[in-house]
Amino acid sequence: MTKLGESITFSVTMEDYTMFAVVERQSQDLLIQLVGGDVLHYGVVTAVSQTQAPQDINMPSRPGHVHQERVLTHALASVIRPVLQSNAFIVSGMHVNSITPAQMKVATKMARTLGEEVRDWIVAHPVAKPVETFAPGHHHGDHKQ
Repeated sequence: MTKLGESITFSVTMEDYTMFAVVERQSQDLLIQLVGGDVLHYGVVTAVSQTQAPQDINMPSRPGHVHQERVLTHALASVIRPVLQSNAFIVSGMHVNSITPAQMKVATKMARTLGEEVRDWIVAHPVAKPVETFAPGHHHGDHKQ
């Protein structure tokens, strides 16, 4: 029987708003929701591993624009990447209504601070590499349609 992984939430508040990192783990992989402000949403996905550069998907926001949280996901990713055991997906959406310059200025610092908390948690709670077996004649990565 497979058991679902654990989940933990970190938060940081500066300049009258809060950013959260909700971390879920399946085996050695992480799913991190980096959300906050007045309207929590999902606008950007950043895929992270130690062996390849982060890859982003930026979803449409309002007409003619895409979500800009990449700067936040990359701030968090750069902190956790050296200690990742496997893959991580960071899904982010931050919107502060009528954001002030001071609020905008601390956003990256907040993401980095959350990254440090997530990094420390990863280091303190390592997971053993799972044992995967495959049917004879099939190789990892073979997915027939």
